[in-house]
Amino acid sequence: MNTNGAAYTARPMRQVVSWLVLSCAACSAVPAAVPQGFRPSEVTELAALPPGYVAGEVVRVGCSTLSGARAFTDESLGAVDCSFARLSRVLRARAGEMSAQVIVDKRCRSRPGERVRLECSATLARPGQHVSLAASWAARDVGPAPSAEQVRDLDEPRPQDQEQIRVDFWPAASAPRAKHFAPRDYAAVDETGLPSVGRQELGQVSASCEDCDQSALRHALRVTAGHVGAGEVASVRCFQETDGLRCVATALAPWSS
Repeated sequence: MNTNGAAYTARPMRQVVSWLVLSCAACSAVPAAVPQGFRPSEVTELAALPPGYVAGEVVRVGCSTLSGARAFTDESLGAVDCSFARLSRVLRARAGEMSAQVIVDKRCRSRPGERVRLECSATLARPGQHVSLAASWAARDVGPAPSAEQVRDLDEPRPQDQEQIRVDFWPAASAPRAKHFAPRDYAAVDETGLPSVGRQELGQVSASCEDCDQSALRHALRVTAGHVGAGEVASVRCFQETDGLRCVATALAPWSS
């Protein structure tokens, strides 16, 4: 009686152990999670390859400057925001998109012409076989407050999409022609529901894109307004067109130049 009972309990125990072994084998067959990309602020620029890293692909970006506050239509957002600092951010965005967290050997140059052409390139640094995840650049300490670059990650659309966003500026007939307003960073351009009393209208700004959301176009309006020296965009309206989304707004002069 006791022998039968022992045999009876041993069979289900063996079945449970076999099931656990199979389950563990199945779990070990699942590949480890691979990073799906990094934000620009998470990508580091270094002069040379860090220990354990190998050189990967070379990434190249460029833009042609658009100077002055004259009227313009169908320009890329990259043209109204063309600088080496901006191209460096685009490089980091492209690298992060390709799951690389370090770029090295960044080189930038300008080409003269009717429009000055700015170009930058960098090499992606890929971790070698002996670089552990714990030692990767993803494990860097995060400060108690977000950095300026981290704020831009949240505030800006994808930098690598600048060429897809097209912008326009039409000066107002009443705009002050004799007075020139210096270009401003978009962070110095306010967005308001109604024009502020006392600010003179500079003109209308427009931004359109086939595959962008409204937040990206509203950001593009501030960048474009800042390019012509405006301190405010007001009365923003967004609507769907046959080839994508468009947003328009009124650009107003800053309180002081």
